[in-house]
Amino acid sequence: MSQNLERDAKELCRLLNLINTPASKQQLPSIDFESQSLSKSLQWPAPQPKSGAYQHQSTEALALEQFSTKYQTERSFGDHAQQKYFRDIFAALTKQRLCNHQWTEHAPSENILRVLVCLRIMMRDVNYMKIFFDLNGVRLLAEHLQKATDSYLTYGDGPFVVDILKEMTNIFQKLSAKVEQREWLIACGTHKALILLLSATDVIVLHCSLYALISLSQSPDPRRAIGELNSVEVLLRILQDYDIMSKKLSAILLKNLLSDPQVKEMVKVYDGVPILLSLLHNDNIKLLWSVLWCLVQLASDPETSNDIRQMGGIPLLLSMLHERKFVSERSSVSNGLASATIHGRTPHSTIDEEDIFASLLLKDSTRDSQSITKGKTEEMKEQQLSLKSACCAALTELVLNDTNAQQITQNNGIFFIGQLILPQDGTEKDQKTFDTLQKNAFRALRFLFSMERNRQLFKRLFPADLFEVFIDIGHYVRDLNTYKPVVEKINSLSKEKVDEIEENLIAANQNREPTKFVADYAVMETLGSGAFGCVYKVKKAAAQSFLALKEIYLINPSFGRSKKERDKSVGEMISELTIIKEQMKHPNVVRYHKTFVEDEKLFILMELIEGAPIREHFNSLKEKKGKILRGTNLEYIHPDGFGIEIFTQREAHCTQRPHTQ
Repeated sequence: MSQNLERDAKELCRLLNLINTPASKQQLPSIDFESQSLSKSLQWPAPQPKSGAYQHQSTEALALEQFSTKYQTERSFGDHAQQKYFRDIFAALTKQRLCNHQWTEHAPSENILRVLVCLRIMMRDVNYMKIFFDLNGVRLLAEHLQKATDSYLTYGDGPFVVDILKEMTNIFQKLSAKVEQREWLIACGTHKALILLLSATDVIVLHCSLYALISLSQSPDPRRAIGELNSVEVLLRILQDYDIMSKKLSAILLKNLLSDPQVKEMVKVYDGVPILLSLLHNDNIKLLWSVLWCLVQLASDPETSNDIRQMGGIPLLLSMLHERKFVSERSSVSNGLASATIHGRTPHSTIDEEDIFASLLLKDSTRDSQSITKGKTEEMKEQQLSLKSACCAALTELVLNDTNAQQITQNNGIFFIGQLILPQDGTEKDQKTFDTLQKNAFRALRFLFSMERNRQLFKRLFPADLFEVFIDIGHYVRDLNTYKPVVEKINSLSKEKVDEIEENLIAANQNREPTKFVADYAVMETLGSGAFGCVYKVKKAAAQSFLALKEIYLINPSFGRSKKERDKSVGEMISELTIIKEQMKHPNVVRYHKTFVEDEKLFILMELIEGAPIREHFNSLKEKKGKILRGTNLEYIHPDGFGIEIFTQREAHCTQRPHTQ
């Protein structure tokens, strides 16, 4: 053991001596300004002569490569037996190499790469990050990143340039993992170069830049600084045209940025909503999760919420709750993320995924095939539950628009969301994720309940004790923890009561088997009945939209006592309805589609109007403390005392007050 320590100490001492050799005493390559244009001299790292070897440079590069290979799995350099050498080597690499202008301007690109690799490996120890800050390494590294970025985007991929960019972005991703360091990184302008690198042609440079920006964007001020630059347009282009991994990372970054109101506006300006909705057709569960949370934040804007409905977003969201199948691959990072070999590429076996993922997406370890399969299954289940939670959150935001709420109900949303509140068996970890899903589902249902025309339906769904807890939450409460009591209540119910709720949900399923058929129309529900007949909610076979079918009993003295009198009355009614059908065509008038007689009954097929009465809209608006837009000044007083006063040309305020003559 002592011999090994002594040998390691000699190697580290030799490396330290190489690094501490002053740049003025090194045989650094010179740049022939006469043979190169001024623009070419702006390249960084500087172009190297095609011939002529520099022994010291090669020796140093080889020694640094050996160091990075030997210590690539080390995590705690401060507790190592050679900690003094490690600290001195790290300080020398920072001061004598990275912060040495003469060296960085003339050193071969391979040597610069080796220095960066070693710095990255040693900064796994958080104490070395602090040393790096204290030695002004962050500011100098940010300047070098900007130079390397400008050179790469102007002149393309020179020797080791892509690998240098990967290492730099990886180091900044490490540094930005600590909250207190992010604002200093922004002050050094790190984010500007990273955003420019979103246009990189090398996919790994793009991914590394996205990872660094994702880490930076987890704090408010850095997030705002990133959003102020031209990041939104580039991210939307990546989401539209790039590979799946690039899309996933871009969606995560956009999700973080959308907490800034300015970014929300930019997404609207660049038509981001249709791009995000188009991604809902994708089957990658991780991409979908981030896209959904983007939509959750965007849907808080009334105009965007309306756009999502008009672009067909609601049926897409509901389909994710019941009929979609998803995939979840374990992301693999291409070779080259942590370069450390003489050829400037890292073999797959030496990739350090922690360097890149760093608690952002995936954490994996070496396991046997059986445990990997089990782990993937558990991970997939957890991701599916989280995806449905995000979907419920998006629907909750959309429900604040009454027209959206109506469409969610019409598209069987209450049944689909209701299925998610039913208790399930699982592990403790699964139960925690499922509890979150139940809270999200109950919140979406509670928002839907707040639309008055849905309230009778919910009374039929829940037993009295659960309904009482459900009601006590209040209207339009966003705080997810508020729904904990109702989740605990349903999970404590007996199996018989849970089965009863499930049966009630099945009865509310609009896609259930019809109760009967009238001609070609499936009768789904009886909407009302009286002395003259009934009104049914129906749909034609294979159709998705519902219609109203009015059934009138012809065996009634009102239509005549004899068959001849009844036929005459029916003929007159059909003639009137035909005139209405042909001449009364207006968006605000109920459409008549057809009439027919069957089994001594007259049937009138007409448009189904499922919107709430105007008073219910005003009640809903009052509960949401919202406003109605109007074009003229007026005051409306309902006979029951429900009043609306419009104080300005643009805003109507809902009030409840005594009726005055």
